[in-house]
Amino acid sequence: MTSPLALSYHPRLVLLRCGEKRVLALGINEDLFDSGVTLCDSGTVMFASNEERYTRRKNEGGFPRHALQALFDYTGIAPGDIQAVCVAGHATPPFAARLVPPLHDVVFNIKRTKGDTLGKRLLDAAVFATPVSHTTEDSALRRATRPLLPWALRRMLPAAMREAAIHHVEHHTCHAAAAWGLSGFERALCVTADGMGDGLSFTVSRCTPERRIERLWSAPASSSLGLFFEALTESMGFTPSRDEGKLTGLAANGVPGRIGIPNPFRFEGGVLRYNGLHGRAAIAHFRERMQQGDSREDLSAWAQHILEQTVLEVVRHWLRDTGETRLVLAGGIFANVKLNQHLHELETIESIFICPNMGDGGLGIGAIHQTFGLTPERLRDVFFGEDFTPAYIEGVLKGSGLPYTREAEVHARIAELLAQGKLVARFRGRMEWGPRALGNRSILADASDTAVVSRLNGLLRRNDFMPFAPAMLDGDAPALLEDWHAATHAAEFMTVCFRCSPAMKSGFPAVVHTDGTARAQWVTADGNPAFHALLSAYKERSGHGVLLNTSFNIHEEPIVRTPEEAVQAFKTSRLDVLAIEDFIVTQR
Repeated sequence: MTSPLALSYHPRLVLLRCGEKRVLALGINEDLFDSGVTLCDSGTVMFASNEERYTRRKNEGGFPRHALQALFDYTGIAPGDIQAVCVAGHATPPFAARLVPPLHDVVFNIKRTKGDTLGKRLLDAAVFATPVSHTTEDSALRRATRPLLPWALRRMLPAAMREAAIHHVEHHTCHAAAAWGLSGFERALCVTADGMGDGLSFTVSRCTPERRIERLWSAPASSSLGLFFEALTESMGFTPSRDEGKLTGLAANGVPGRIGIPNPFRFEGGVLRYNGLHGRAAIAHFRERMQQGDSREDLSAWAQHILEQTVLEVVRHWLRDTGETRLVLAGGIFANVKLNQHLHELETIESIFICPNMGDGGLGIGAIHQTFGLTPERLRDVFFGEDFTPAYIEGVLKGSGLPYTREAEVHARIAELLAQGKLVARFRGRMEWGPRALGNRSILADASDTAVVSRLNGLLRRNDFMPFAPAMLDGDAPALLEDWHAATHAAEFMTVCFRCSPAMKSGFPAVVHTDGTARAQWVTADGNPAFHALLSAYKERSGHGVLLNTSFNIHEEPIVRTPEEAVQAFKTSRLDVLAIEDFIVTQR
């Protein structure tokens, strides 16, 4: 049977060169949330994908067996070809979860249930009252379990892979190595921050060719900004470890000064301290505040201000101390694009880069980079997932019952439809790696028409306070955005916000948030030639190269991966047009 996958390279040539030794390297993150795999050749990612795209549960955790099988299917690599397996984390996930894999599912489901359940209280105790979550590298528990990690992993690997060398790399070191390794910077200050990983929640390192990743400072899980945001997220009825971005959207409509709670974080004498409530107690406290009249918007603005103030204080301190002018960031905290805006606007920052898969989904490539000491290379794109042959796609379309045509000039046709006000779902080439849709699995619309906002929110079941983002030709961006000089590379992956110029605010109100900012994607001919060609064709018809770009999925589902999922999401959402490779599909 012919494979539905469109291979873009010869799999047997995928080899990682480490000095004189040639090694095929697999990176694995088997964390409780957003697990995934990465395959590298000489520091270049050949395949990377996360488990959520296969199970269709957003931020799926546990051993990424489906993503690993997809890697073999797509590349043609046999399990026995893998010579090195680089794994993220020493104590995250806890050894018990590695030993008994169903515990991943248990924790995942507990985090996503509503209400104050017994499971949530037990999980709270595990996080805050036991040493499992906040052990140090030299603790007795860590020393006892680390020698067993390779054995636990081999139980999960295909039999033909079990002789491969296994390397476990500390959680925040993986974050740092991923950000620095993809930045292309010879040297940089690296900051990582998340809920927690291997007992830490916040680290600062100096990255140089001589000393590689040299950790300068860290904060424990007990002082976690990420867990603070998780508690506030759950208190508002959202899903923690997934919906923290909704607070950033709400914050633009709130006033932090209306909340009379002092900032619970203090950075003094080089130590970050948190003197607030944790876990269920914090959730109950925030809910009580809302019952007493504090709005979600004001609480979100208060939390956003605390996050920005705290992180900026730490970063400024270490920029002064090291004299570095380039900044690289990773960890779930840096999914917060408003925080990233303040960081790239710092006067001393020459250039900034955020790992595009900034959460735990990006740990696998960091484990590879750290294990083999790879030289940083500037990331060109993140199209690391599967693509599909035209013949396979047409077979799916024939079975869908939907009308379709094949277009010789598909970019011109899509541009024409967009200019007519149509909502177009675009599925083309290899799937994006990470949480942002960058044109290959995107829904596109006219950014100058505010009417599309309410229409898309209704069709996709989105919250109306969440902003849409613009994709724009890189040549048009400087006239539309302000203070962009340090963040042009980061903006290719939609990881930063910018203040909008008057021309942007008046011309494209559908993608400008209420605070006058936009999470803009700079589209370059080198990074995504086909999407750049589409924007150029649209500019010929409309006079500008700006489109609303949101992920192709139904709200709270992962981005679509396959033609079948694209067709189903298209039918469910009732969008106007599906542009899948060179096929134009319409609703019946």
